[in-house]
Amino acid sequence: MKHIQDNHYLVWTDALHARELSRQANNRWDKGTYVRWTIMSCWIALEMACQDALGDNTISYSFKQNMDDAIEKLRLEKLQWGAGLWQQVSKLQKLRKNCTHRFLSESNLFPTEGEADGAVNIARDAVKDIYRRANKAAPKWIDDDYDQGWAAKGFDFYGTGFEIRQGVILGNPDNIRFAYVYKDREYTWDVYPPGTDPEPLLERMIESLARPISKAIVYRGNNILKAIEYDLTTIRGT
Repeated sequence: MKHIQDNHYLVWTDALHARELSRQANNRWDKGTYVRWTIMSCWIALEMACQDALGDNTISYSFKQNMDDAIEKLRLEKLQWGAGLWQQVSKLQKLRKNCTHRFLSESNLFPTEGEADGAVNIARDAVKDIYRRANKAAPKWIDDDYDQGWAAKGFDFYGTGFEIRQGVILGNPDNIRFAYVYKDREYTWDVYPPGTDPEPLLERMIESLARPISKAIVYRGNNILKAIEYDLTTIRGT
């Protein structure tokens, strides 16, 4: 389960979500929107990580110069902007500028999902590299690479995304239903027959969910037996 505890991770989940939507989009207009969102979110996540790793909140405008100045001040290994990873970072910055300022060509308006994949990969590698140079541990969230996109597919209680287990009669007011809230919408994870012990199954549900839920709930019929809330609104900075 994803448990978002800082604003850096929140921005990273934006990038992952946008990338997955770009894969699922069925027309170039939507795809372009989601790819641009991915690129911009990746860049924000990278800037924030550089600020954190180097202890310098001024790293934003004049990114390259500010990065070099911060690296020199800390006497760390210099960045090579003309080759390798940080050359790719420069290209990502150019893509971000094209998305937000220039729109020089049709390709800027309709970028491909491959560019979304590239943005995520470059940002991830650069975040790990800058923490390595600063002799700090990279944040664990940077290894997160999953988002299911349009979450409603297959998980709606009124759909067919869960198994009808032996002993379950739909409509029985004593059924034990396990649900979670994801992006302000409730989804059913599974329904078990009356008398089921909910505790181990609730734990199993929480462990199995690879998405940032805000609530886990156990119902008997329409009555809540247990609810666990995860606060995603008061996000702590690092």
